[in-house]
Amino acid sequence: MDAHHTKDKTSIATRSEKGSMEFGTLLQDLPVEILHDVIFKAQHSSPHIQFMLSHVNQFFRTLVIASPLLWSKVNFWYPLSMTSLYLIRSAEASLDVIADRGVAPSPTPVIAAKERTKSVAFYKMLRPHRHRIRCLRVRGFTSLSWEAENQDGDQLPQTDGVADYFLWSPLLRGLEYLDLEFTTWEGKEVPGLPVITNLRELRLSGQCTTSILSLASYSLKYLTLSIPRLTLSTLKNILSSTPSLERLTFLSVDLQSPSDISDSPVDFQSLKLLSINRSPPGAMRHVLQLIACPNLRDLHLHFTGEEDMYFYSESSLYRTFQPVDVTQLQLFPRPHCQIIKLDIVSCEADPVFLETTLDNLPGLEYLRIASAALTNVHLEVLVVKAPSHGASSGIIRCPHLTSLILENEPTVSSIAVRRVIQSRKDASIPLQSVTLRGLDILRVFSEDLEVIRNLGIDLTVLVFAEDEAVESDKDSDWSSSWSGEEDLEDELASGDEEVLDD
Repeated sequence: MDAHHTKDKTSIATRSEKGSMEFGTLLQDLPVEILHDVIFKAQHSSPHIQFMLSHVNQFFRTLVIASPLLWSKVNFWYPLSMTSLYLIRSAEASLDVIADRGVAPSPTPVIAAKERTKSVAFYKMLRPHRHRIRCLRVRGFTSLSWEAENQDGDQLPQTDGVADYFLWSPLLRGLEYLDLEFTTWEGKEVPGLPVITNLRELRLSGQCTTSILSLASYSLKYLTLSIPRLTLSTLKNILSSTPSLERLTFLSVDLQSPSDISDSPVDFQSLKLLSINRSPPGAMRHVLQLIACPNLRDLHLHFTGEEDMYFYSESSLYRTFQPVDVTQLQLFPRPHCQIIKLDIVSCEADPVFLETTLDNLPGLEYLRIASAALTNVHLEVLVVKAPSHGASSGIIRCPHLTSLILENEPTVSSIAVRRVIQSRKDASIPLQSVTLRGLDILRVFSEDLEVIRNLGIDLTVLVFAEDEAVESDKDSDWSSSWSGEEDLEDELASGDEEVLDD
């Protein structure tokens, strides 16, 4: 019996090897440029595919070893021997470096010591290659392990008698993207920080000091700030140094000392998108007052309130936030005709708030409202009103609106949505697409959906019943789908040591 199984295993292995060789031989007939494109795309889902390909045959082994870009992504969690191999085989290609140990504290002092030892070795290994680093993500490290890079009281490396900090160095001249998050910066200031002039995209989070000001430069196009306690004066200094910004994002920022804001706003001629997420209403108002952006196109406002946690099971936790009452908040003191896209999430207010907001956005083309405790009365704001007695014209808000998205609004009914769509169709300013997600199935009627589709609307519906998402067949009266933006974090794939034996 054992001999029979051994024979079967040998046969299967032989067939598998033969199939791989035949497949590899078939691919060898393709141009090398096409092979490179296929392998690079496959690497997104399989970061170490080059190791598997190196075992197909000599052709593929030679191909992947001689392709520096396949070895240009370095991760802190790789074994150090693998990191060394990647740095060698990437030759002079630009590097994408992920130094991400996570923000959770080390579970034991022993593990913390091992992480510290590895981080020191990791950064020292990268030092000779700093000129090649194009993208750098640093998360979950204290300033001591990052800035000092020493153990047992050893001194920092010296360059012309000056301490050579890893990050604050002109050797990072090729750096274009920096994602910097520290658990603590220990209140230290690093002297003489050079400006990284090629930096185009910067994300800063954690308890940072004013050392970050050196990273704000004219070259920046995209800036994300996730600093819980940020003063308006510091923010203004950062923004004043980045006049070329095209995209500005705030995450969980609560601005401190609002009285220190000046009357003169920072002018951003290039800014096209402004996103303020998970921040209190006061912070949003101060940001909108602090900056002047005449060419702004997209505005995303995600408010935050008290956090709710729902346990579906012992191992499943669902987090959500209570909507924030923004009735008294005036977002725009004057019209902003250039804004064409508005995204409002997690707030509640009287219909008057929606009226005044939309009245100041006459050029709006795209409107998304989610978790805002909307009612049918709120939707009346979007209904085109006929002229009243003695009036020359009716009420038309957002005459250029073509796309409407409502999410997680269980008290809104399909009747109210149909009324909005019908009135705008009758006024010759029709909507083109409507998306309804998270509506109560008891408030959505097939008759309304049929009328809406007959008006030529591209309609997408997802309703909920008894906390379950109910999707229907596309051929029925319901057209259901679920899509949206996702935060795609880089996969932190672990590498196997045996691949280094090649």
